[in-house]
Amino acid sequence: MPPTDFVSDPKPSDSLERPATSIRAIVWKATNWIPTACVFAALGVLGWYGHSTGWTLPSFSTLTANENPDAMANWCASHGVPEDICIVCRPNLLDDAPSLAYCTTHGVHGCVFENPTLAELSQPAEVTNQDLRRADRALQSLPRSTNLPISKTAGVRIQFASMQAMEKAGVDVEPVTRRTVVESIDASGVIRYDATKLAQVSPPADGTVRRIFVQIGQWVEQGQTLGILDCAEAGRIKAELQAALSHEHFCRDNLRRLRPLAGSAVSGKRILDGENQLQQARADVDDAAGRLANLGLAVDIDHLRTLELEAAKMAIRRLGRPESDDASSQDLSGANLIAVTAPLQGIVTHLRTNVGEVVNRGNELFRVVDTRQVWLDLRVPAEQAEWVHLGQTVRYRPDGQNKTHEGQLTWISTDVDPTTRTVAVRAVLKNPDQSLRNESFGLGQIILRQEPDSIVVPETALQWDGDGHVVFVRDAKFFEEDRPKFFVTRSVRPGAKQDGFVEIIAGVLPGEVVATKGSDVLRAQLLRGNLGAGCTCGR
Repeated sequence: MPPTDFVSDPKPSDSLERPATSIRAIVWKATNWIPTACVFAALGVLGWYGHSTGWTLPSFSTLTANENPDAMANWCASHGVPEDICIVCRPNLLDDAPSLAYCTTHGVHGCVFENPTLAELSQPAEVTNQDLRRADRALQSLPRSTNLPISKTAGVRIQFASMQAMEKAGVDVEPVTRRTVVESIDASGVIRYDATKLAQVSPPADGTVRRIFVQIGQWVEQGQTLGILDCAEAGRIKAELQAALSHEHFCRDNLRRLRPLAGSAVSGKRILDGENQLQQARADVDDAAGRLANLGLAVDIDHLRTLELEAAKMAIRRLGRPESDDASSQDLSGANLIAVTAPLQGIVTHLRTNVGEVVNRGNELFRVVDTRQVWLDLRVPAEQAEWVHLGQTVRYRPDGQNKTHEGQLTWISTDVDPTTRTVAVRAVLKNPDQSLRNESFGLGQIILRQEPDSIVVPETALQWDGDGHVVFVRDAKFFEEDRPKFFVTRSVRPGAKQDGFVEIIAGVLPGEVVATKGSDVLRAQLLRGNLGAGCTCGR
């Protein structure tokens, strides 16, 4: 009997599961699109309704108006105020706005420097000569943004229905004030030793180091002995000087004996030969003394000639020895000694030798630096280099310090770095406390202009209308009862920005009040009016 084939229970196959999974995915995606579809449907219905009924989105006026339906019915939609107080549609409510001419000197429309009566102040404004000179310096020191002469926004009045409407629109105000303004070029800087106050001390001749008298970090005076060398050349020249001085003494004594005998026992030719020999001996002494001076051994030859011969020779042997208590010690008793001295005051920053080392002429043994004055090297972008001039004040704050150091610009490179496109400049800084260290980094400021009483406004007050910079100045009689509440658009010339304030070179005067926070609301209304929307009051 053939074996029986056993068939297991059937399992759900993949072909049966796949359709169910696809259906669930389609349902899930359709569900996710339902909110988006509803939004588009609602916008479509809103668009159809607005098109068929003439309905539009709420304007600036409705956002800042009283919610009273009766008041809204008599509302000037173009200017955002009730029709009966609209100063644009009913010019007789206020005096006519003054005609504003473009000031070519300061680049603004209706310049309050030229015509102070335009200022929105309760008291007559006074323009000082200092303000005029300050504006001239600001305009000449750096290129400034300009206002187009064809601009028509200057003098435009932006009205609010009430003070409550202004507050509801989020508009805040601040007065025009005075502050110190510093305009500068900022650049990273590195401190370096002043090369004119740095000395790399080398031996004047080959020799062996016999003694070192200083340590690193020690302050030394000019001429102070730093070390002693045993120099064979110095000993040879000293011996030559002693021999030349002995020969000079002999020639002088011989000539002294011959002169009384001239004309009788001694001929004139012999006297003349004696004088020539003395002159040659003196020249040999001067030559040897000069060669010792080249080794740093100063010789007072006139003083040596006044001494007895043995005393003069002893003084020559002692040349180069330090004048100290241990000058007679065994290691400093030779005739070949030569002193290495400090050529200037300063700190010993490097010591590159040891006792017993054989050194050659030109080897750096010591480095002495006067750190009371240092160099500050800065890199200025090439496009700003034309504003930099010798003598300008430079301020520097090292990394990790709060102290600011001040100096003067002393050098401007004539080259532009081909890689960084910067120009190297240098300032000299005083460093009495030695807090500025060589090769340290920090931030430097080249002061282009510093004004202690500049006219400034908060940065939020400055706006751009497409043709120039403007601020919105509050009407001087803003708080008078029953007077329309409005701001006047004022053309201004901005300068430096600092600490949240912007300098106004020309355009406003201290004491005027400008819109700050929310000034963009006024700008939006100004630009809306420039679009020529037109007014429909009373139509």
